[in-house]
Amino acid sequence: MRYFACTLFFIVFSVFIQAQNNKKDRSGIPGEDKTKYEENVFNKELGEESEKRNNQQLYDLIPEKLPDWFFEPISLNPVRIVGVSDPGLGREDAYNQAFLRAKAIYALINYSTISNISDDYTNLRESYDNKLFETKFQDFTISKAVMPYTLGAISVMDTFYTKYNEAVVLIEISNQGENTDTLEVKGEHLQIVTERSYKNEKIDFFNLSISDSKQTDDSFPDYAQYNFRRVNKNFDISSIYGPGNYDFPVRSYNYQSTIDFVKDSTDTDIQANTLALGLWNAYLTGILSNITLLSKQLSGQIKNTNDYYTLKNEGLIRTVSRSTVQFEINKFKLLQNHIYMDLYGEIRP
Repeated sequence: MRYFACTLFFIVFSVFIQAQNNKKDRSGIPGEDKTKYEENVFNKELGEESEKRNNQQLYDLIPEKLPDWFFEPISLNPVRIVGVSDPGLGREDAYNQAFLRAKAIYALINYSTISNISDDYTNLRESYDNKLFETKFQDFTISKAVMPYTLGAISVMDTFYTKYNEAVVLIEISNQGENTDTLEVKGEHLQIVTERSYKNEKIDFFNLSISDSKQTDDSFPDYAQYNFRRVNKNFDISSIYGPGNYDFPVRSYNYQSTIDFVKDSTDTDIQANTLALGLWNAYLTGILSNITLLSKQLSGQIKNTNDYYTLKNEGLIRTVSRSTVQFEINKFKLLQNHIYMDLYGEIRP
C-alpha cells in the first residue's frame, strides 16, 4: 500500500511538472498562431495580399519618364554610348553592371565579326490517308568582338535610375592613353520558325556574354551574361552578374519620353521591341535583331548549299556568311511602350 501511494504521488507530480512545462513552452505560441492565422487566413480572405499586388500594378501604370540623352544611345563625335542594368538591383551593382554593358555594346557596334548560318527546310509527304507538311526556318547569328581599351579613357557623363531600380549610364570613350585591358563580347541570336501542318511555333533566343580582362583588380566583376528565350508568347530570362544568377522581377514595366516621337511609314513591327520586360531587354534584343538583319545585307563571304530530294519532296537551302562590320543607329525612339530601332552598317576593312 505504501509502495502504491508513493507511485501515485510520483505520477501526479510528473503530470503537474509536465503541465507546467507545456504551459511555459506554449507561452509564445498564441503570438505565433496569430501571425500564421493573419498570414494564411486573414490576409487571404480580406484581400490584403491582393491589395499589395494591385498597388504595384497601379504604380506600374504610371510610366517612367526617361531622360532625353537616352534616345541618343550611340554618338560618334565624341564617342558616347548608353548601358542599362537589370531591374531590382542595389544602386552600386546596378551602376557597375550598366557601365560594363555600355562598354560591351560599344565593342559590338565597332569591332564585331559576324557569322550567320540560315537553313530553310521543306518537307512534304503524302499517302492515302495521311499528309505531312513541314517547313522549318532556322537562323543563327554570332557577333564576336575583342576590344583593347584603358579604363582611364572612359568617362561617365550622366547617370539615371528608374523607379524599377535600373541604372542607365552614359559613357564617353576617348582614344587617349595606352590600352592595358581587354574586353571580349559575344552576342547571339537564334530564330527557329516551324510550321507542321496547322501548328506553328516560333522560338527566339538572345544571349550576351561579356568577359573583362583587366590589368589591375577593381570592384567590377569581370564576367556577365544575359539570356532571353521566347517561345511563342512564353519567355524566360536569366542573368549572371557577380556572385551568381539573378532572379528577374516580373512586373509591368512602363516607360515614356519627354520627346514627342511620332510614328511614320518607315516604322515597322520588325523594328519594334516591347518594353514590358524592362529597358535592357528591349535595348539588347533590338540591337541583336538588327545585327541579324544586316548580316545578310553586308556579307563579305557567302556560301550557298541547295539540296533537293525529289522522291520525298524534301529540300534544304543553307546560306553561310561572315563579315567584319561597324554600325550606327539611324532610328531610336519610343512609341506606346515599344522601342523602335534601326541600325545602319558597313563592312569594316
